[in-house]
Amino acid sequence: MGIAERKEREKLQRRKEIIQAAQRVFFSSGFDQCTMDDIAEAAELSKGTLYLYFRSKEELHLAVAYDSIRLLNVRTNKAVDEEGDAIEKLRRMGLACVEFSRTHPDHMKAILTLENVEPGGISISSTEVQDLIFNESTVGSVIRVVEQGVQEKLIRSDLPATLIAHTLWMSVLSVIRFVTMKSALVSMLGLTPERVYQSYFELLTNGIKS
Repeated sequence: MGIAERKEREKLQRRKEIIQAAQRVFFSSGFDQCTMDDIAEAAELSKGTLYLYFRSKEELHLAVAYDSIRLLNVRTNKAVDEEGDAIEKLRRMGLACVEFSRTHPDHMKAILTLENVEPGGISISSTEVQDLIFNESTVGSVIRVVEQGVQEKLIRSDLPATLIAHTLWMSVLSVIRFVTMKSALVSMLGLTPERVYQSYFELLTNGIKS
């Protein structure tokens, strides 16, 4: 192994260690409450060294969310791999997201709070955004299942499959965000998470059927 290759491996390893430290800090203290100083201390690095790898807390938030998105994608892909028509697969994918929010609440919160990240604090190209959305996240799988449903004549074909898939994905996250972050309100309304999810999936599938 040459010197340049070894240095690159060491750089990638340190970046990974920083992300892991940021995840620990974010999950224990919250994304809003912690600082780059906290993350540098957890990673056992100087703040200056930390900034060589990530220029802002927002970039670290994005990196942690990337890992969470990939982890969720593994779970939802298992639902797609099972037998069934497109409607059944979409229902299982939705349930997998709900279960993920219960078993990995911090990881789900990392995904849900991405909307709070200030765009000026991150550096990401449109190519990277598209790769994340269509290859790394659940959205790519949802698109393929919707296309399957159109071919099966189970899902309406008057709207682009991509548009339906993005709408489904955003609405699933919105319902999960409401149930998980507004649990007291859900209870005050006389509802349970199970009833909310059941009603949502019923309305959702009826809305996209052909």
